Formats: sequence, C-alpha cells, structure tokens
Amino acid sequence: MRILVADDDEVSALVLSERLEDLGYQVSVARDGAEAWSHMQQADYRLLILDWMMPIMDGMELCRRVRQQQSDSYTYIILLTGRTDRRDRLEALEGGADDFLTKPLDQAEFLARLKAAARVLSSDEALRLSNHELQLARLKELEIGAHIQQRLLYSPPPTSVQAIRTASLSIPSQSVDGDFCDFFELSDGAVDVVVGDVMGKGVPAAMVGAGVKTNLQRSLLRLLVKDPDSLPRPADLIRDLAGSVSAELIELNTFLTLCYARFDARRNKLAYVNCGHPKIIHWRARAGAIELLETTAVPLGFSDEAEYEEREVDLEPGDLILFYSDGITDLHQPEGGRLGIAGFAEWVAPRAHLPLEDLIAELVCLRDASLGEGLMRDDFTCVAVRFVGSEVANEDGLSLWADSSALRKVRSYLDDLIRATPFQDRDRAEILLAVQEAASNAINHARKGHHALPLHVQAKTSADSLRIDLRYPGVPFDATEVPPPVLDGSQDSGFGVAIIRKCMDLVTFGVDKDLNHVVLEKRYPR
Repeated sequence: MRILVADDDEVSALVLSERLEDLGYQVSVARDGAEAWSHMQQADYRLLILDWMMPIMDGMELCRRVRQQQSDSYTYIILLTGRTDRRDRLEALEGGADDFLTKPLDQAEFLARLKAAARVLSSDEALRLSNHELQLARLKELEIGAHIQQRLLYSPPPTSVQAIRTASLSIPSQSVDGDFCDFFELSDGAVDVVVGDVMGKGVPAAMVGAGVKTNLQRSLLRLLVKDPDSLPRPADLIRDLAGSVSAELIELNTFLTLCYARFDARRNKLAYVNCGHPKIIHWRARAGAIELLETTAVPLGFSDEAEYEEREVDLEPGDLILFYSDGITDLHQPEGGRLGIAGFAEWVAPRAHLPLEDLIAELVCLRDASLGEGLMRDDFTCVAVRFVGSEVANEDGLSLWADSSALRKVRSYLDDLIRATPFQDRDRAEILLAVQEAASNAINHARKGHHALPLHVQAKTSADSLRIDLRYPGVPFDATEVPPPVLDGSQDSGFGVAIIRKCMDLVTFGVDKDLNHVVLEKRYPR
C-alpha cells in the first residue's frame, strides 16, 4: 500500500517514513499540503498521514480538498497535531479526517491505528471489486437482454409480401427498452404491422412489451381459429388483446401505446387502430402532401372498459406511412423547442420520396444533430412503410410506384399484350422503347430531385391500332418547349421526345385532372 506523509518538520517526517518503510509500506514525503496535493495528482495514495499545521496549505485544507474530489477508491486520512482540545478533534473529524493522533506519537497506539486503517481500506477494496463484478454481470445481462429483444420484440418484415416495403430503426435509451414491432403476413394480399411503446425504460418495460406482443399473437390465433373464413378486424384484435392484458397492466401501474395497422393490397386500403401512439404520418404520393391520422383510442392499461375505434383510409402506390415513438417528437430543434408531431411531419415531407433506407439514415442524422453530446432520454423508434400495392395489371391497367427498376414491370405488362396483336418484332421493340422513354422522362423530370413517383399505365387495343396512356403527377410537361436533338454532342436534351415520335404514329402530351397525360398510339401494319 502507498502512503503519503506530509509534515513541514523534516526530522519528524523522516522518522515516520523510515518507520513505515520498515513495516513494508511504500512511502512518499511532502513538506506541505500543496506539495502533497501535487503528489496525489501523479499517484494513487490510499493512506494519508498529515500534519495539521503546515505552510501554504495545512492538513485540514488538504483533507477537505481530498473529500471534495471524486474517486473510485477511498482515501483514509490520519491527522497529526500537538492539539489536545476536544473541539479540535471534532473539527478534524467533521473536516473529513478518519482518525486523529496527537504528537508526540505513541508507537503502540500508532501501530494499532495503522492496522485499523488497513482493515478499512481492505474492506473498501473488497466492496469496490464486488461492485465492479456486479456491474459487469449486469452489463452482461443487459447485453443478453438486448440480443433477446432484437430477436423477440423486433420482427423482420415478411419477405414474400410484395404490397409493402419497410425499413425500421430502434435505438433504446438504455441497452434494453419497451418499444416493439411485429409484422403478420395474412391471406389475400394483406399484411398487418403493429408498433408499441411501453411506459418506462429498461428490463421491466421490455418484459411488459414481450408479454403484450405474445398476447397479441395469441389473440390473432384465437380469432382466426374462431372464424377461419375471414380475417379478424384490427379493432376486434385490439379488443381481444385489451381483455387479456388491461387488468394486469392496471395492477402493474403501467400502460403502453400501440398502433395496429392493416395494409390491404386488394382494396388499396389502410385500416388502423391507434391506442395513444403518436399520430401516424401518411404522405400521399400523388399529391405530394402529408396527412396526420388521428389517434382513435386511449393507451392500453388506462381503463379496462375503453372503446377501440377502427378507421380506414385509401392508399395509392408510393404512399408512405410512418409509425414512430415520442423519442423522435421530443428531439430539440436547433432554433429551440421540441420537434413535435407537426415539426416531424414537416421534416418528412421533402424526404418522403426517398428510398426507405435513405430516409432512415437521414433520421439518424437528425437525431445525432439534435442530441449533440447529450444523452438520449427516451427510446427512439421509427417504422417506415412504402405501399406499392399489388403491382398486378387488371382491366384498368397497371399502377405502381415507379423508379428506374420498375420499368421492367411496365415492359412485361405491355409485352404480353403486344404479342397478342398483329405487330411484328420490330414494331414491338419500337413501342416498348417509346414507352420506356416516356416513363423515364416522367421519373426523371416530373418531380425534380425525386427518385420515384406514382405511374399508371393503360393499354387498349382497337380494330386498327394500339393506344397506351401514361398518367403521373408532377410539373406539367410541355413538349413544344423541347428543342430538336443536335447530333454534334453540343446538346443533351430532345432525344427522348424525338425517339418517342419516331417510334409511334400519334403522340400527345397534356394534363388531365391535375395529372400529366401522355398518349402513345400506333396503327397495326397492313
């Protein structure tokens, strides 16, 4: 053990240090309190033996400074003085000294006090090591809990469902949290998404979340068994779930917000029940506008007699649905104040067209910029869902969320139809090229900076020709403003429109009901 002796009397300091070294201790000597403090900044001393009266900084001042300093280990202090008054002894103990000895030292008493100091420091070290081991064990448990949570509370979306694309983000304020989400792939092109947030943080919240999620799966199974010929409505599911867990949540003095939503690709509908969760953000791709879908019920655990209302909204290919926790809306803006639901919706609007992974990445940047060096106070969760619909052609044509990769679906739809007409292979290639140019023009220019947009393609045959209509939102396209192509390489524009006109017999560009409307027509060969 390292001992620091501070005494301005060099003879006393020398005698004391030699005696301590004979006992096997490592000893350093300082001539005053200031020098002793300097020694302490360079090495760890568990025992200090300080003379009360010293120049520059006395023993009492050094004692107070040591006690004000934060340290993982305890420092035992023995104060030496020629004073014998009881009030001096009390002042020393109140100032932070552990023991008090008067000069000249009685060797037997001094050795006994050293042994007492060693016992205290040994017990402190054992307690410190025990606490460290407990902390390591707790961190290990949290690490295991976080791993289990990622496996049990955060379910990946079903990969076989074509109606939606999803991306999600969940960052707990602690290693484990009470946020959870799940996806249920149902029949007839329907997929359900559930997102929940349990009051509180840490392991207790995660356990409640796991219990509620398990009961929700049981409710779904129970209702499917009860009536296997129809899907249970979201409201019926939540009522059944509430009947299973509300009383227990009330008894536990906790609650959770939960949103249950069904995406129906056959009917192009979203049905949902929102139990106290932040308002769903619905970005309508065709209009490029945000709608906030209202909460429909109180959180689970507020009352065992609550009503759970279901609502339904129309969906179109490209629509974006965002489910999120209040950890997002509680973020602080650079100009001050909470982000809030309206602020988050305003942030989403210009980014809603992005690929979902890019949108989530920008959300992480927003979080990091808001927190700075501060600690996150709440769990941070977001589930983004892009509705793409069935993307299956019917008698009305093909509707889809069109990016560059979607053009192959347009070609496949038209190719099957063209092959049933009198067109030859060359004609078929020209038609497909013209449609590809028209669709590419829409994707690249109708909404500046956007990566995709809703596109409706319809093909009709008549007795003597094939007509293809393309409709999409965005800036109206005026073909008269497009210059003719220049072949010397001095100009990039004009080639797409020229190719379209070359390949088709009739081409018109116009606007119909606020949508761009392109008509391509080609007569059958004679």
